[in-house]
Amino acid sequence: MSDIIAYKDQSNEYFDFEVDNSTPVKAKSDDALNIMRHDMAHVLAEAVTTIFPNAKPTIGPFIKNGFYYDFDMENTLSDSDLNNIESKITDILKEGRNFTKKTVSKDQALELFKDNEYKIELIKNLDNSSEINLYEQENFTDLCKGPHHKSTKEYDAHVKITSVSGAYWRGISTNKMLQRIYATAFYSEKDLNKYLKNLEEAKERNHRRIGTDMGLFLLTDLSAGNVFWKEKGLSLYQNIEKYIRSEQQKLNYKEVKTPELVSNELWIKSGHWDNFKENMFTSETDNKTFALKPMNCPCHIVLFNSQLITYKDLPLRYSEFGKCHRYEPSGALNGLFRVRGFTQDDAHIFCTEEQIYDVCNETTLLIERVYKKFGFEKIKYNISTRPKKSIGTQESWDNAESQLKKVLTDNGKDFNILDGEGAFYGPKIEFTLEDSLGREWQCGTIQIDFNLPERLGAKYKDKDDKNQTPIMIHRAVVGSLERFIAIILENTNGWLPLFITPVQLAILPVSEKFVEHCNKLNQQLLELGIRTTIDSSDNKLGYKIRNSISKKIPYSLVIGEKEIESGSYSIRSKKGDNISCSSIADLQDFFDNN
Repeated sequence: MSDIIAYKDQSNEYFDFEVDNSTPVKAKSDDALNIMRHDMAHVLAEAVTTIFPNAKPTIGPFIKNGFYYDFDMENTLSDSDLNNIESKITDILKEGRNFTKKTVSKDQALELFKDNEYKIELIKNLDNSSEINLYEQENFTDLCKGPHHKSTKEYDAHVKITSVSGAYWRGISTNKMLQRIYATAFYSEKDLNKYLKNLEEAKERNHRRIGTDMGLFLLTDLSAGNVFWKEKGLSLYQNIEKYIRSEQQKLNYKEVKTPELVSNELWIKSGHWDNFKENMFTSETDNKTFALKPMNCPCHIVLFNSQLITYKDLPLRYSEFGKCHRYEPSGALNGLFRVRGFTQDDAHIFCTEEQIYDVCNETTLLIERVYKKFGFEKIKYNISTRPKKSIGTQESWDNAESQLKKVLTDNGKDFNILDGEGAFYGPKIEFTLEDSLGREWQCGTIQIDFNLPERLGAKYKDKDDKNQTPIMIHRAVVGSLERFIAIILENTNGWLPLFITPVQLAILPVSEKFVEHCNKLNQQLLELGIRTTIDSSDNKLGYKIRNSISKKIPYSLVIGEKEIESGSYSIRSKKGDNISCSSIADLQDFFDNN
């Protein structure tokens, strides 16, 4: 038992040793790494309060790939301050720190933290607890549920402060702005350096910079959170749409288009008005309230209800590249990753309970096929199960959850159970991609819905001509197209798969006298569906080649006397390799098959 440092349950909550019937957390496991990072958050807090005695620590959790701690401080932290804090952390770790759990009464806790209004607020908000957990270490005591290692001497911790930013207390914009110090920690210097290298690479691969260099889109405060697509960006957008549409058509999806502006009568019936109104853009017209749709599902049920549907029509698959709008605070906007206007590759499949397995299996294979086409080979799977607050019978939930588990099991997939993290209306599968830098992006979902069809009166006729309520399966492959474009730009560093890249081939005349021939060739290739551009500038050939590479054009075609006389071509790749083509037909074959 000496290598067990804590326990966790299925919902990823961590507990101390006395908790029974939970999974042991072994030393230096992935879960132990999170706990070690929690240790380091306390070490960071000790370092900051030692250097800045008037700093008030607030909260400091571990997060994905690291941890942070928020402080109320009089002075703004400089790079020099961060270096000093990091040096102090090193000194503390050399000395070693023991983490000792202590339980006190609520009154004792209030007295201990009487000079820290943030801790006081947290203590007062605890659920009538008569006992409060603390963790003590030399020079620092924190209000904390734990768990922690017994001592920092149990492992080697390699820590690096990565950034500092502003953060409102408890995330509420009317509260005071605090200073949030982000950091990370690993068990080895090698792993730390690898992570830091990936961070630098991620900065270089920022999709906003790549998008600007490639001339794809414009982001401006004239329409904050919305995208101005330029010609090349729209080509990329449409090429992704075209491919997903072609895959859906093979599975008998019925593509539809629903309005963006819809009466709040629908949103009231669906329940979104009560739960989502503050995130919706609204308009008053003809003494009625309308809202830009934040999701497509209620509109698809309106279409379903507009016709007589029988069991023979099921499963009925509606798909839509639906434009949705959601209010996001300006501070939360982040390039294409977080926008206010976005397009979902959305679908809603109406089926019977007996059809859940086949529909979800078919959809899982579709999602995997699309990801592979875009170059994503590593996928993680989660199944989120029934939360405490939910609708539907236990029998329906048990059936749906078992069907989802069977789908993944039958396809040989390992998956995690996120206990109690399903939506109130049904369980779901989440698909998470891993990119070339090891970052994870949750994209696709398959969600089973027992609620909305009944709430909006969806019915179909069964074999006995009786009305039945269908199950609705919500499905997204890439989710937001805007966000997916950001992900794929950063994953490929702008070197997009050939089938979606806006410009596939740059035609480079050696000199001005070959421009006319290149124009004719360009027209021929465009008619064949090859996306080309001509550099007819008077720059030297070497510059033209470098320029096409800087714009992430994967292939170039140099045209001079030799090519015109022979009628053959040599395509140059971005790596400098040459591919010989004896005719235009060969050129077409190359681009059709790559």
